[in-house]
Amino acid sequence: MKKVAFTFAAALAAVLVTLGFAPSATAYPDARMDLSVDRQVLYGGDAFTATATANLTCAWNLSWNSVARNNTSATYVTTYVAPAVTRITRIPLNGTCSYTAPAGRGATRAVATAQTWHRTITITVLPRGSAAAAPKSGGGNLPNTGGPDELVLYAGLALLLAGAGAVALARRRAEGADLADLSGQTA
Repeated sequence: MKKVAFTFAAALAAVLVTLGFAPSATAYPDARMDLSVDRQVLYGGDAFTATATANLTCAWNLSWNSVARNNTSATYVTTYVAPAVTRITRIPLNGTCSYTAPAGRGATRAVATAQTWHRTITITVLPRGSAAAAPKSGGGNLPNTGGPDELVLYAGLALLLAGAGAVALARRRAEGADLADLSGQTA
């Protein structure tokens, strides 16, 4: 009975110590923000979706191709349409999150402070006519992708067959010599 009471007391003490010494980082987590897009390369006229997320409320400002969009929330999703271009064009998507950092318990962070987070993602817009052209009909052969030439392949096959024939001939001669040695012995 004493062992059970001691085990229970030790477990209770461990729980109380764990709760009493919880790190302050769990009470005041760091702010985390992210800006992502569903694709970074697209053709003129195509749309892409930008998603801004944070673990706190942000005043989001997303701008792309001189189009600015604002929203105050933890998650903001918006869609942009790529302009028609005549050559490959790289347009930056700028995302800014303005937020108030929570005040900490220590003397170093006694007051909530205004913070700004910024990220840029480059979106590449391709002209509509820049898609890869269909291959020219030059025959039914596959392209040379680094494999051996046919002549080298046939030469290797011939050497393989010649080597196999030489091994078979050598074994026959060795068997014949062993039989001759055995026939010369008398019992």
